[in-house]
Amino acid sequence: MNYTYQKPLSGNSIGVVLGAFCPLHQGHLDLIMRAKKENEGGCLVIVCGYEGDKGSPLMPFEDRYKYAREFFDDDDLVSVYAINDDELGIAGKDNEWDIWLGKFNEIYKMVVANECVHRVWYVGEPEYKAVLNLRNENVILVDRTQNYISGTMIRNNPLKYWNQIAHTYRRVFSHNILITGTASEGKTTLTQDLGKYFGAPYSHEWARNYIAEHCISDWEFNNVDFLAFLQGQYNLNQSLISSKENKGIFFSDTDSLVTKMYAEYYAKDPTCSLTEEDCKLVSLAADEYTKQSRWQKIFLLSPHGVFVDDTVRYKEHSDMKSRTKLYEILCENLKKHNLWDRVEILNKGYYENFKTILNYVKGIMKDAESK
Repeated sequence: MNYTYQKPLSGNSIGVVLGAFCPLHQGHLDLIMRAKKENEGGCLVIVCGYEGDKGSPLMPFEDRYKYAREFFDDDDLVSVYAINDDELGIAGKDNEWDIWLGKFNEIYKMVVANECVHRVWYVGEPEYKAVLNLRNENVILVDRTQNYISGTMIRNNPLKYWNQIAHTYRRVFSHNILITGTASEGKTTLTQDLGKYFGAPYSHEWARNYIAEHCISDWEFNNVDFLAFLQGQYNLNQSLISSKENKGIFFSDTDSLVTKMYAEYYAKDPTCSLTEEDCKLVSLAADEYTKQSRWQKIFLLSPHGVFVDDTVRYKEHSDMKSRTKLYEILCENLKKHNLWDRVEILNKGYYENFKTILNYVKGIMKDAESK
């Protein structure tokens, strides 16, 4: 592993905290905050473990290391490094502390100006204290019963323990809801109303701002425009999912699947600028963005008979036949990406559709509280 994140620590004493941080939570912070306050030189945090430990494929080892660095980036008294058991060949083995400590001491020499400085380990598990004491390390066993929380509790019920998750890790546990369909089906209004109702972050259709800024219409879109739509929407969604305003629920009214839907349809229309050859590039990019997105639930609005002109969409594609074809393309891509089992089709009036999503979210919250 490349240790590109090097924040030196100096002082007469250094606190050390280790953990898998899957995720980093308030229980860990009880240790870290005490360690950095009780030691002049601050705290050295070691992200440890191996790929796939703690039963969480959503948090690869590299991501855990990155999220911990991000969380402490503005804290000069906390330096974050990582020891990957896979790289040491000790993954899943319980009695390889000497190998692990050998790697730790390499890191310690990089971080601490004077390696002879007094160091103190802060742990919450008696077994850690025992093995470290046997190796003549100074260890403080911190009582965590006053604020007991564990990674397992969070992974099993993240919404219930949302406020105890370090905010840089919350993106992993956000319950992301996509409201999708063709043009003028009510996606934007539904998304806004639901976001406002629950006080949750919600994204708009990023392409609308781009279209207005560049004064272009659908028939003029080329591959550069579509690629901009993909990246812009993905970045917007991810920024809202990762924001501190996210309390566990996020709504979006569009994503890469919708952009691909339009691209594939327009490429077959000779009056549009996008060629079928250029569409291949857009489709490949869209598939990658779809793979990187995480939707727990997808509400799909089926075409209805009324098209409301929002002055943005190309009216030549507003008839029922065109919208039905666009809808079919969207359905095909949802199935292609194995997302169909997360889809619920909405085909009623606005308020009935609103209540369906409302009740779904309330059900999630009720389940979280009851566990």
